[in-house]
Amino acid sequence: MSIPCTQLKPNSYPGGGRVRRFELPHGGARVTQITTFCPDGIGPGAAHLYLIEDEALILVDTGIPTDLAKAMFYAMRIQAMPPEIAALPSDLSERQRADGLALAGRRLEDIDLLAITHGHMDHYSMGRSVVEASGARVMAHLLDTPMICNPWGFLSMIASRRHRAEAVGMPRPPDGGPKDLGRHFDPGSLGLSLEINQVVYEDGPLFIGDACYDGIEVIHIPGHSPGSLGLLVGRPGSPRILICGDVLLYPITPHPDDLLVYLRTLDRLEAIEDVALVLPAHGRIFHDLDKRVGQIKKHHRSRLKMTFDACREPRSVWDVATLKGYFDVEVVPDRFNPMAANEALVHMELLQMAGGLSREDIRAGVHYFRSSDDPFDQVYGRVLDVVGDPVIEPIMRY
Repeated sequence: MSIPCTQLKPNSYPGGGRVRRFELPHGGARVTQITTFCPDGIGPGAAHLYLIEDEALILVDTGIPTDLAKAMFYAMRIQAMPPEIAALPSDLSERQRADGLALAGRRLEDIDLLAITHGHMDHYSMGRSVVEASGARVMAHLLDTPMICNPWGFLSMIASRRHRAEAVGMPRPPDGGPKDLGRHFDPGSLGLSLEINQVVYEDGPLFIGDACYDGIEVIHIPGHSPGSLGLLVGRPGSPRILICGDVLLYPITPHPDDLLVYLRTLDRLEAIEDVALVLPAHGRIFHDLDKRVGQIKKHHRSRLKMTFDACREPRSVWDVATLKGYFDVEVVPDRFNPMAANEALVHMELLQMAGGLSREDIRAGVHYFRSSDDPFDQVYGRVLDVVGDPVIEPIMRY
């Protein structure tokens, strides 16, 4: 059964701004998608927030302040900012969120719960204003609280990746290093961190304080981040909506933080029944959950094979990441790009766990890996065995 969609406001290039409403049948919950600014191409694209109107009012994710998005995706990466992006007002994201709430007949003050799908800044960094206006409780998974609750968590992660750059063979950025990270913005003064007063440990019905809302199920779907959360809106046996953060995207493919964990999450998602609509945090909505999961699995099989084939001769992580055709968009070899490096790294890590790859050498601090002599299909069979055995866990990430 399809879920009706009503567009309340169209998008406006390049800043987003679209508002759409989805309604479950038979008087079920109503979900409003509010699209806010986040750069496309250099970033994941406009960030979708979701307002769930049921027995309580729940806002899923917050968006990112416009000036912070400019700093993160352009200034810190030393990328030229297009004039149309530079001209966007500094409070655009906040205004888009307020406009979306107003079109839904709501205000920030009405929100009962702020649910954070995961600890990346485009999902929680406008949360302080929600809490101050509404007194809403804030929910996130335990494993992502270090990023959400620590205002310096993001810069700490970037600094650690800079230190790892030499080991993977990636060039360092041209600025002075971690001590200069804060010159583009000061997280300590921007109120970016949130106090989490409702920590999720396991799957189950949604709680707000002691009140249980069994028409909404909270599920742990790690892989894009350790503590990624999804919300299933609607009751089993009836059409349901899956709000999935960045774990499933369309048409782009999410970057896994841990490919083994992510592939296991895809298996779990494939087993969920009655999902009639999937609402991701970026990109397009889609209806066929199983089909999209299958496409993403196929994508990672292809990338594992490309990685395996590339390492017939010793390769560094950065050698693999900069191969022609490894990504849809070319990765410039002499430019710092931690997301590209991490994508190659997690594929090499899983191949190593399955006995398809081994460390050949360390030269000038750079690690080099070589493929085994096994046929790839045999190696991939072992990858599936590792993914399918929940007892197997990595003890050395890299």
